Amino acid sequence: MKTFLHVGCGPKRKENTTRGFNTPEWNEVRFDIDEKARPDIVGTMLDMSGVESGSVDAVFSSHNIEHIYPHEVPVAL
Repeated sequence: MKTFLHVGCGPKRKENTTRGFNTPEWNEVRFDIDEKARPDIVGTMLDMSGVESGSVDAVFSSHNIEHIYPHEVPVAL
């Protein structure tokens, strides 16, 4: 089984990502700054130290870059 990191997941689950990740082959690890979203990992795009290096096979992030300042974009990417 492969694992993808859902960055800025909010209340959404893998069913709301893309068709590619919405399959039994993919396990979702949810990452969000808001504890109310009940993510697996609480953190910010600017400090992802809570995600162990090499622990995921792919990253999904949608509609998140617009929430940070332009000078922070390279850090988030």
